[in-house]
Amino acid sequence: MIVQWYPGHMQKAKREILELNKYIDLYLILLDARAPLSSRNEQLEALIKDKPKIYVLNKSDLADETKNQEFVKYFQENNQVAVCIDSLKGTNVKNILKIAENLLKDKIEEAKQKGRKKIIRFGVLGIPNVGKSTLINKITNSAKARTGDRPGVTRAKQWIKINDYFEMLDTPGILVPKLEDDNVAIKLCAIGSIKEDLFDKELVAKKTIGMIKERYSHLLNTKYLIDFSTLSEEEYLTEIGKKRGCILKEGRIDTLKAATMFLDDLRKGRIGRITLDEVVRR
Repeated sequence: MIVQWYPGHMQKAKREILELNKYIDLYLILLDARAPLSSRNEQLEALIKDKPKIYVLNKSDLADETKNQEFVKYFQENNQVAVCIDSLKGTNVKNILKIAENLLKDKIEEAKQKGRKKIIRFGVLGIPNVGKSTLINKITNSAKARTGDRPGVTRAKQWIKINDYFEMLDTPGILVPKLEDDNVAIKLCAIGSIKEDLFDKELVAKKTIGMIKERYSHLLNTKYLIDFSTLSEEEYLTEIGKKRGCILKEGRIDTLKAATMFLDDLRKGRIGRITLDEVVRR
């Protein structure tokens, strides 16, 4: 197993979602556009049953643009609503409220006919470090929800008023109890959804290089100026260490430092726009 991680606060969060479900009109399911399937928690979605959902592919500016469109189409083909956003820059964020209004137009109209104002209450759900709090802050143009460039920042539920018609609920990130698929675990480690002290960074870096070397070899070659064609993943990581000056006193290459640099480059988009998942049609 690459990683097993299921903090107690996540078990508590699942219970809270079940308790709060009756107050929620619609859920935003935040996914990381670089790994939309791997960052999807179907166990979590089972908790919210048949509530309307919008799948929000965040950090789309870091993902392969062609793959972004493929995944939006994939969700549409499965009768689900999806939108790509960049919560930091605010790209497409306003469209979320428009889509929500359209999905709940019958409830809004029913309330109007009864002479009441319908308050639409969102539940914002997703795995750690996918950008839930950043999205809420962008929608509300404030810093009402805590943010941080690490998983596990949000620890308790927060009701946040957007305007006279919308409220949102931010919840702690929830991860599946056991990451039994090592490829999924590698991807979630690579994009930063799992705390770094819980996995082997060298292993994750090498496995990630192996995942992206065919489709994105041109980006790797351009970034590190290393010909990948004759190198293994381990040799490539060593070469990155040489290029970046990761050399120990005795002359050995510090591959742990090289792995840390590589993962940071990947997460910050310095290598280029990369998507780790592939569309899977059933």
